[in-house]
Amino acid sequence: MNANGLEAVLQKDYEVNVEKYFRKGWATLQPCFGPMVGFFLVTCLINVVLAFIPVVGQIASALISAPLGAGYTFVVLAILRGQSFEFNDFFKGLSNKYFLQLFLISLIGGLLIALGFLLLLIPGIYLSVSYVFAVQFAVDWDLEFFQALEASRKLVSRQWLQVFVLLILIGLMNILGVLLLGVGIFVTAPLSICIIVSLYNDIAGNTFSSATEEI
Repeated sequence: MNANGLEAVLQKDYEVNVEKYFRKGWATLQPCFGPMVGFFLVTCLINVVLAFIPVVGQIASALISAPLGAGYTFVVLAILRGQSFEFNDFFKGLSNKYFLQLFLISLIGGLLIALGFLLLLIPGIYLSVSYVFAVQFAVDWDLEFFQALEASRKLVSRQWLQVFVLLILIGLMNILGVLLLGVGIFVTAPLSICIIVSLYNDIAGNTFSSATEEI
């Protein structure tokens, strides 16, 4: 981790142009449309299979959910940086290097968000938006889980309302995808990740990251 570089990133001013990032997300998705949709289908199948295994399946699902989902970040960052990737790179989050920190981001971040909702509702909303880049910070800057959560919170807090609006629109897009006979979600879900990672990469991307150099 480059501590000085990270601190400079967290102090950057930025704007969230919704139209720009929807366009950029779509442009990013196009060259990897097949693999992205294929991986989304694989993750859905894994979750369905685990759902039919009593107790053990639910525990396994909770353990691998965040590390597996982080696969999109590895691939999208590689595309944005003009690097090649292979389908097995979607599973890098399950490696020893990343697994624990990604799981802890999901566990601790989720607990903090839940606590925020239980207390006054507004803190829960604030944290659920603020932690949107935690996974990206963890894999791109080699941060431990709490460092990643805090880095995301500090960065998003500079333009919290703009990020909130972007996430609301992404959520509405995914609802529309579900309403389109459920098929649309196979496009809107990967597109959502492309939009979020594109925004992250523009404002906080670590261009010397080992996460994408290894791909």
